[in-house]
Amino acid sequence: MSNDPWRAIASDGNTPKYMAIVETLEAAIGSGTLKPHERLPTNRELSRLFNVTIATVTKAMTVAARRGLITARVGSGTYVRESTGLPSENEVMDLSLNILPHTLVETHLRQVLQEQISVSSSESLFAFRGYVPTENHAHLAMRWMKSFDIECSNNTILLTSGAHQGLVAAFQLLLAPGDTALCETLTYAGMRRIAQHRGVHLKGVQCDRQGMLVEDLEEKLRTSHAKVLITTPVLHNPTTSTLPLARRQAIAELCRKHEIFVIEDGINMPMVGNHLPSISSLLKDQSIFLTGYSKCIASAFRLGYAVVPEKLRHDYLEALVGNHWIGPCLYPQLAETMLRNGAIEEIISTHRNEARERYELARTMIKGIRKIENPGYHAWVECSHGDNSDAIAMQALRYGIRISPAKHFTVADDGSKPQNAYRISLGACQDRHRLENALETLATISVRKTSYATTLV
Repeated sequence: MSNDPWRAIASDGNTPKYMAIVETLEAAIGSGTLKPHERLPTNRELSRLFNVTIATVTKAMTVAARRGLITARVGSGTYVRESTGLPSENEVMDLSLNILPHTLVETHLRQVLQEQISVSSSESLFAFRGYVPTENHAHLAMRWMKSFDIECSNNTILLTSGAHQGLVAAFQLLLAPGDTALCETLTYAGMRRIAQHRGVHLKGVQCDRQGMLVEDLEEKLRTSHAKVLITTPVLHNPTTSTLPLARRQAIAELCRKHEIFVIEDGINMPMVGNHLPSISSLLKDQSIFLTGYSKCIASAFRLGYAVVPEKLRHDYLEALVGNHWIGPCLYPQLAETMLRNGAIEEIISTHRNEARERYELARTMIKGIRKIENPGYHAWVECSHGDNSDAIAMQALRYGIRISPAKHFTVADDGSKPQNAYRISLGACQDRHRLENALETLATISVRKTSYATTLV
């Protein structure tokens, strides 16, 4: 192979040497100077050619391989990979999924599952179950929720198969097709699907780094004729904001004044351990509060709780049954055991520590991650000037990493452009080392100008 493709290597002083090598390689492949299946020099030869260490070349080749530019053949060498466009689905590292690294707590989960199976009959494990918790389960669940300042009674708590089902039932009970509901301008993507399926119009309320703006909410309440406000005040998905106490009180007072019902998504409260009063606690007869275990135990632990005003309990129960005839089966038994023996708190503590470690790792590698005090397993990245979140997402996918740009969460209906930001899941990689590799690749994409990123896609 001629040395000519490599003579263009240059660094602007901000680009690490290993990335300059990767970009030189990428440019040579893109221009056709290096052909598919062409053999590259050895790492030692490349280190002499570039006047860098072998370690620098090795790191560059690792990044190039992750980007699908090259492939190594045992005993033969390293070759230019034939371009096949975007990576196949099984080659993509999906950081768009806001999930937990369940292997971190697998020992706990396996143990409680085995114990439950050993002491339960097949009838108790697989029998028909409804949405009303047993008295013992309700007592344990209420004590658990009180630990993050949610108070309720036996007459107001119902089981759900996760907070998402709780949202579906709340929409069914409180909103008819054609109605308007308010929510943050960026919201949980599942909410948009629920609204679309129900024929409900979502109208976005403007937010800042602390969450929903009271002034804009007041304006929307005055002009939109909305019937319901849906909000995620703690570790908001996707932006990670948490509402301060004064705003919660102001929002509750506005909703009381305008006689608007609140659906509060508190799925992240157990993980964060936030001890500010919920909006629902300030508006008990005018709210439905939802929480559960999917963001603090394991993503597939599909058990949640709905705290509903006693006057609506029967109708909300009917909405749950109408959505899914059978209530959650095995999970209530597992949760009851774990609440009783303290495993829930041990698992949550493990996740809190891991989430913080991953968040701090991401903050050191990716510029623009929004700073928060109590992190969970997702981070909000605000793009620097000259970068574009959609272009970064496209470029990241080309390199085998899927992220979620702001437009995936946008409900603004005023024609304004989505925020120039994206969400990454810090829990999607079961192994922290794999997460570090993915973040390293994302960091190199984020510093590129939009024009450069776009030409490569």
